[in-house]
Amino acid sequence: MASTSGIPLKRWETGLTILLEKSPGNISIDKMRAICLFEADFNYLNKYIFAKQMMDKAFEADVVPSEQFAKRGLQANQGVTASVLYCDISRTQHRTAALVSADLADCYDLVAHPIVSIALQSFKVRVEMVAMMLTVIQKMSWHLRTTFGQSKTLFGGSTDDPSVGIGQGSTAAPTAFTSQSTLMMNAYKTLGHGPEINSVWTGDMMKLAALLNVDDSDLLHMFREEMTDDKFLGRVQEATTDWGGIVKATGGTLKPAKCFWYLMSYKFRTPDDRTYNPTR
Repeated sequence: MASTSGIPLKRWETGLTILLEKSPGNISIDKMRAICLFEADFNYLNKYIFAKQMMDKAFEADVVPSEQFAKRGLQANQGVTASVLYCDISRTQHRTAALVSADLADCYDLVAHPIVSIALQSFKVRVEMVAMMLTVIQKMSWHLRTTFGQSKTLFGGSTDDPSVGIGQGSTAAPTAFTSQSTLMMNAYKTLGHGPEINSVWTGDMMKLAALLNVDDSDLLHMFREEMTDDKFLGRVQEATTDWGGIVKATGGTLKPAKCFWYLMSYKFRTPDDRTYNPTR
């Protein structure tokens, strides 16, 4: 009845937050991972609707982009392997390329509900179910559990001041973020970003704009013959700015401390070049 009407059970609106150590022994508050524990039947319903039904339909319709590595059947190390192979193609073809790592900050906690609602509905989830899941988070009140016990007072959102995000610990969060990142990547490619990459051995052409694994985003760029070096670098900056704008539009932000980029460029030396050394 709750999933059909879009009206959640009242007890679903109370949860428990616990803090876990990201690094063993480091108890600095900014280094802790806050995990939200939801009511078991609410979380099971989310898992069945969003992780099972929604993703089954998405894979059948082939709507999840190849750039997304945080999906069923793939592992994070496959994204790392793809990054290495991308650099190998650049080196083998002596083709100037760039890889921009633009990581997100607090990705699940900063998701804007209007955007993720549109994304989930585009993945064929009924609007009543989307509204119910997001309403629970918006009005949810949390107890905090620490070494000293569980707090008696609650914190959280209300109808007048709703909470945002999709909940670190919600079974709906990973696939909800997959649906949102799909819209983000489609928008990014619509703006004209993403290189055409040719396989070194077979010559097959593929267009892979980025390597995404939840909040880890590697944007890919390859030099085209009609470009100058300055135009290529300008294009890299334009694409990075556009990606940052897309992230902001979804409620998120980039984390500067974890953002960086690589440039791979090549110079051909000849025997007339004073720096040429055939033994190297």
